[in-house]
Amino acid sequence: EVNAIVLSHGHYDHTGGLPALLGIAPKATIYLHSAAIEPKFSRKTSGVKSIGMPEPVKAAIHNCKVTWTEKPTQIFQGVTVTGQIPRVNKFEDVGGAFFLDKSCQRNDILLDDQTLVIESPKGLVVIFGCAHAGVINTLHRVADLRKIKQFYAVIGGMHLLNASKERIEQTITVFREYKIQKIGVAHCTGAYAVRRFSDAFQDRCFSCSAGTQISFEKSHKYASIKNHSECL
Repeated sequence: EVNAIVLSHGHYDHTGGLPALLGIAPKATIYLHSAAIEPKFSRKTSGVKSIGMPEPVKAAIHNCKVTWTEKPTQIFQGVTVTGQIPRVNKFEDVGGAFFLDKSCQRNDILLDDQTLVIESPKGLVVIFGCAHAGVINTLHRVADLRKIKQFYAVIGGMHLLNASKERIEQTITVFREYKIQKIGVAHCTGAYAVRRFSDAFQDRCFSCSAGTQISFEKSHKYASIKNHSECL
């Protein structure tokens, strides 16, 4: 029954399952930034690796209904995707050595990185894919667009795996400024950042490991998050 699929960015680990998904939901519209289909490479000490979309994924996209999301785009009522995020903070980077060419001459600043925003009665819920644009850059962008000063929840991968301690502390400071009530940390957030978030926010912070189910239930104009059977 799925009729909308949002791709956070063009890396293989965030797009590789698309052909199988479209086999189940062939009428779904794909929402993605045009830069997501560009070649992408990562350089590490072990060498250079292609990390862009596999060719079957690109072929699947070309055969589907696509909505390009350079700008903020509504998916459904109450659900939008940010589109391209302005990079304004000097302390945030893309989180790795990413390039647009195999010779590693052209830096990839991942203009395709985008984030999902869901309205709830308790406030906005922000769902990151990897937050290559920067967690704070993204929150500032959403706050500017919506003219708000706080969020209810932030959930997902925040790509702080290789971040400095200073960047993580600045992120914590901004979370406090935005009065974020629920912080769900996933994959690329990094073990140290997860520990610091847990120390700083205690029961407001929870883990989103594989298999975690999160639901938002409206009841008398309020929303709650459920992590498995536990109401947070």
